[in-house]
Amino acid sequence: MSVPHIALTPQNSVILLIDHQPGVLDMVGSIPRETVAANVGILARLGDRTELPLVVTSTRENLGFLGTSITEIQEGAPTAYENRIAREGQLNAFLDPRFVDAVKATERQNLIMAGILTDVCLWHTAVSAVEAGYHVRVVADANGTTTELADRVTYDRLRELGVEVSTTYGTLFELFNDLGTEQGKVAEAIATGQDLVPVA
Repeated sequence: MSVPHIALTPQNSVILLIDHQPGVLDMVGSIPRETVAANVGILARLGDRTELPLVVTSTRENLGFLGTSITEIQEGAPTAYENRIAREGQLNAFLDPRFVDAVKATERQNLIMAGILTDVCLWHTAVSAVEAGYHVRVVADANGTTTELADRVTYDRLRELGVEVSTTYGTLFELFNDLGTEQGKVAEAIATGQDLVPVA
């Protein structure tokens, strides 16, 4: 099945960051963990500093080894982090009514989604999003799982369901493709890390 391309804009999209927690990130072997964390940081700051809504989730924070959201989310999007939806154990975020309500409240049909593990929490949540009628764009370099094979298999399965698979930069510069605008300048600074450089 060919996946139809749907153009994303800051006005029709929302960013969903699913379970990016230190203990889950430690399980990732399909992509460098530093790459996942850096790209999640970009997405978090994009949601924090532009008109894109941002919803953050975590799971089983009561298990000390999992922890809460990674530093890149806590520092990059402090408000979304404080308002994160902390699930008690459901692998599928769409089984939590608070998550469903938060997504509906954005009034956006295009879900830019990243999560770990790719083939567990991200997979279940993306499938339910498609079933609920949303268009899903998965950001591949902000996800990861135990092996490269597991990532490839999961992305193939998602494409068969009509999910688009892209990258952090590909998605960011599709959303903000005019770098002459004020929002475009903000997005470019986030993409290049210039927003993290202290002002002298």
